[in-house]
Amino acid sequence: MASPAHELVGTATARLRAYTALTALVAANKIFYRPPASFTPPYVTVDDVSTLRNDMTCVTGSTVSLTIHAWTDDSNPLPNTGGALQDARSIAWEIANALHHYPLTLPNNNLVTLAHTGERVFYDADGVTGHAVIDFEAVIES
Repeated sequence: MASPAHELVGTATARLRAYTALTALVAANKIFYRPPASFTPPYVTVDDVSTLRNDMTCVTGSTVSLTIHAWTDDSNPLPNTGGALQDARSIAWEIANALHHYPLTLPNNNLVTLAHTGERVFYDADGVTGHAVIDFEAVIES
């Protein structure tokens, strides 16, 4: 059986690539598991996951923390948003809308719930790059 976290990352990435409110801000081909080293913002990565085993009587399960990152900068501003941090906030909002309580179908496991738990938006150390960190928690039965 496939890893619950592996399946969650794959199906969440596919959902984000198909969510038109998000792809209006970030092209579907800029939503990655792992972007190329030289890729320019705006882009999104779905790659940061931690898993906690959460078995119950007769049920094998996991609580999976999924963190999605979005990067922006003022060299490629989104229309009418007001700069890198505002762009990052707009992208974070659409990522949350795309996934919060959305009933993703995992290939081999059962997603019980997927909840947006918050986000942080800040400038990276370069002082130019807007960075959003969007957090989700999933409960998955395997």
